[in-house]
Formats: sequence, structure tokens, C-alpha cells
Amino acid sequence: MIDRESLRDPHNVRVDKHRHYSWNGIAVHSVEFLCAPGKVWHNITNSQTSVYIILDQIGGRCEPRIKRDQPCRSDVSGPQYIDFVPAGMSLWGYSDGIRRSKIAECRIDFKKIESTLGENIDLSQLELPRLRFYDERIIKIGALLAEECESPGANNGLYGDSLTIALVINLLRLGKEKSRVGSRGILSPGKLNMAIEYMGAHLSENVRLSELAQLTNLSQSQFGRAFKAAMGVAPHRWQLNARIARAQQLMLDGDISLAEVALATGFSAQSHFTRIFRQMIGCSPGSWKRIQRR
Repeated sequence: MIDRESLRDPHNVRVDKHRHYSWNGIAVHSVEFLCAPGKVWHNITNSQTSVYIILDQIGGRCEPRIKRDQPCRSDVSGPQYIDFVPAGMSLWGYSDGIRRSKIAECRIDFKKIESTLGENIDLSQLELPRLRFYDERIIKIGALLAEECESPGANNGLYGDSLTIALVINLLRLGKEKSRVGSRGILSPGKLNMAIEYMGAHLSENVRLSELAQLTNLSQSQFGRAFKAAMGVAPHRWQLNARIARAQQLMLDGDISLAEVALATGFSAQSHFTRIFRQMIGCSPGSWKRIQRR
């Protein structure tokens, strides 16, 4: 979590780059962290409700933890995820092998947001934490906000205002979706983990939705809805994130060719792997590998 003073203590984590800007009662911080090798824990209590949008993580795994030695149950594969943390909540940040990470932290003053929106917000939707989930729209908004913090454009004010309003609207949407899903039931933790483990074990294969539905004793439509409600992303997107994360690890761990990486992670060809990697990470696999090895 972003606290420049506490990150100077001996937790083996330090801030490499930090830019911030405020729009509509939301203070946005774009921060890049450097971590020492091995396992790292860091604890902080938020005075304001915050959204941590993890835009990238390189070299290992990081996750939020309510208790220091209790792993986060919900699991999203891939370098991007989101943590929603209510005000006053104490949280542990844990990483194992992470070399660098980039985060867009958004600290939200909901009283100011209510005034901006011109309507009351049902704050009961926002009382519970939601850790390590994925939502494509929020990830994209976080990346754009971080970019504005780092290189403000000519229309920074209006553009930032629009982005922060979009962020709040999408957070409220998630709260409503979660309530609706609760009335229909969701995947049990056991079945959810079963589906995740199955996809993880078959990254190089073309897993079908029918296989996952049969595995969890649901129809395909029921499984698709329940999985997205639990993980914030559709099953195919989860597997794609997992394939890219696995590809990054393979590229960091040894001198394996990109063609071999593509084959090991389920892409039809190196060109297909390169195209998807560029779309998701923002550069080619070769460029990414060179940057990490500098």
C-alpha cells in the first residue's frame, strides 16, 4: 500500500516512482515499487476508502491479506487485479519474488462524490472489502488515471474528472451485481478452486466451457455467470491472463525461445502469442524480456 514513510522501513520495499493528482474528491497515486528478493510483508491502515488497481507485477506473486500469515482465498491469475479496501481497515501486502510492481491507488471521499453525482450513494454497498478481483473496465480506467498522473494532458482536469466518475460508477455497479448474484447463489469456494486448478493445469490446452460446467455440476450459462461474479472476469479471460503470467515467468526463468513459450502456454503460434502479449502488456514479448533483464 502507498505510504512513502513506511516504505522506508526495513520491509525490503521502496518507491521507485510516485506521481499523484486529485479529481472530484479522489486522490490518485501512480506508484512503482521495487522489492528485494524473497518474501516481503507490509502493513498499513487506510484512513480513507481506497481502490488499489495493480497494473503490473513482474517476477513473482503479490496479494493482499487480512491476516499476515493467511493467504488470500480469492485468486486472480495474471499481472493485474483490484483491491477495494474500506476506510479504517488494516491490511497486509504480501509478495514473493516480486521485482517490480505498478499500482494506481485511488483514495475516495464519498461525500464529495455524492455532491458531484448529485445523488446519495448507498454506502452499505461499500462496507465490505473485496480483495484480488478483476474487472476489465476498472483496470482500464486505472491505467488511464495513472497515465494522467504521470503525463498530464492539456485537458487534464476535464478528462480526469470524467475518469474518476467512471471509476465510482463502475464500483457501485459491482456492488449491485454482487447483491443480485447473492440471491441466485454463487460457486462455492471448493468448486471455484476446482475450476481454477483445472484451467491452471491445462494452460496449454483448449479448455471448453462445457468441461468446467460439468466439473462444477452447473450449466454452461450458470457457470459462466457464477465464475465472473466470483472472479470479476469471464473464464476465458482468466485463462488468458494465466497464460500471459506463465509466459512471463518462462521468459524470466531461462533462455527459452518465444516459439517454445507460445507452445507451452497454449498459443497457436508465436505470432498469435506476440499479438496477444502486446495487447495485454503494451509491448512485444522480446521488448518486455529485454527491459526486465537490464
